[in-house]
Amino acid sequence: MSERRLADLSVFPIGLGCMPLSDRRMLAERPRAIATVHAALDSGMTLLDTANIYAPDSAQVGHNEVLVGEALRAWGSAGRERVVVATKGGITRTPGPQGDIWGRAASPEALGAAARASAAALGVEAIDLYFLHRLDPAIPFDEQVGALAQVRDDGIAKRIALSNVTLPQLDRALELIGGPESGGIVAVQNEFSPRYRRNADVLARCAERGLAFLPWSPLGGAQQAEEVGSRYAPFAEVAAAHGVSAQQVALAWLLGLAEVVIPIPGSTRPATARASAEAARITLTPAEQERLTGTPDDDASVFPDDVPPPPM
Repeated sequence: MSERRLADLSVFPIGLGCMPLSDRRMLAERPRAIATVHAALDSGMTLLDTANIYAPDSAQVGHNEVLVGEALRAWGSAGRERVVVATKGGITRTPGPQGDIWGRAASPEALGAAARASAAALGVEAIDLYFLHRLDPAIPFDEQVGALAQVRDDGIAKRIALSNVTLPQLDRALELIGGPESGGIVAVQNEFSPRYRRNADVLARCAERGLAFLPWSPLGGAQQAEEVGSRYAPFAEVAAAHGVSAQQVALAWLLGLAEVVIPIPGSTRPATARASAEAARITLTPAEQERLTGTPDDDASVFPDDVPPPPM
């Protein structure tokens, strides 16, 4: 096991996706949520992923960021300076008559305001890594990239990145502001898992340009994470050979796709956070890696701009 590069940083190969810790069902379980973050950190993880919209409802936007900041401040171990917190902006949640209304806001003014609010929620002067969460169809793409760069230039974030982008969009952003070598785009966070592999071209470009690739829902999403082994027999069979879980094999498989891949599985219990970290110590053979890569996905779902986005 070796650490992975994220711009000028070295991080543990697997990070913690903190979104599930702000699920409505976790509101009464805050001590467990804090303990889950601590278990991830104690297991060696050094990347925590959050976002302003990860919250029980629109009235509590920033909930997950506040929780992550609190957990870090309460963590009693040395090494806080090595922990990287990534957060995101560009999606909005407002109350509506039949539930929250999802929207986009990635103008320079809106993204700057969101980033400042995120820094305050986290309790930091500057965000370690800031993602444009989803593109705003009402704003020209080049302007949105410029807004993201402005967040960096204004000192609100130290590093900037993109989430949920296509290959042409990534290439255009790299053309506009460059990649890690010039302090431009340093990472991409797109969906990728045994279930969903439609971002293979983006992953390949990240590997080519040295951008970190953070797969969200690396186990196929909360509803299907427990079914990795039953849905995909090769993952279960490889897991049995190693004496580990199919979920751990899925994470190890993702790590084997490219040196830039840093999966961010979610957890709501300390035990699952520790199990995710242990996956970084699994070594698959080339034959196993090839076999798992050849397992077809079973979900071609996409989220076009006119459909409310999931909170990923």
